[in-house]
Amino acid sequence: MSPGGRNTRSGRIWETVIRPVLDAHYAGRYGEQVAVGLKLTGEPYLADFVVYEPSGDIIVSAKWQQTPGTAEDKILWDIANLIAIVRQSGQYRKAYVVLGGNGFSNAMRTFLLQQGHRGVLQDGHLVEVVSLEDFLARANQGRV
Repeated sequence: MSPGGRNTRSGRIWETVIRPVLDAHYAGRYGEQVAVGLKLTGEPYLADFVVYEPSGDIIVSAKWQQTPGTAEDKILWDIANLIAIVRQSGQYRKAYVVLGGNGFSNAMRTFLLQQGHRGVLQDGHLVEVVSLEDFLARANQGRV
């Protein structure tokens, strides 16, 4: 089984749900599986999507949690990596983490969607955690 097992495959399916939103509003102006910089550990970070905008590109990370477990705790690490990449790159103006799945605990989902990371991670404003519905609404209004 590949690293991450079934949840990795489920995450790829989650990306196929997000792709039509980008196709509808950013056709020809986004890339998939884009190397955007380095993680805090020095390893390459591969973004699920990057929306190319004249005012600065936007990283989109699709996060799916199908079953309850400790994987939800890794999201703060992902957010920290994204903050560092946006801060250091000069190319990216912000990043989104788009949550999906019923496996997030209510406490974690609430914390993330209320942008709780901003109170504990320096420059947390560079990353916004949203639901698919909120991401779609922003795209519909041209506000991604």
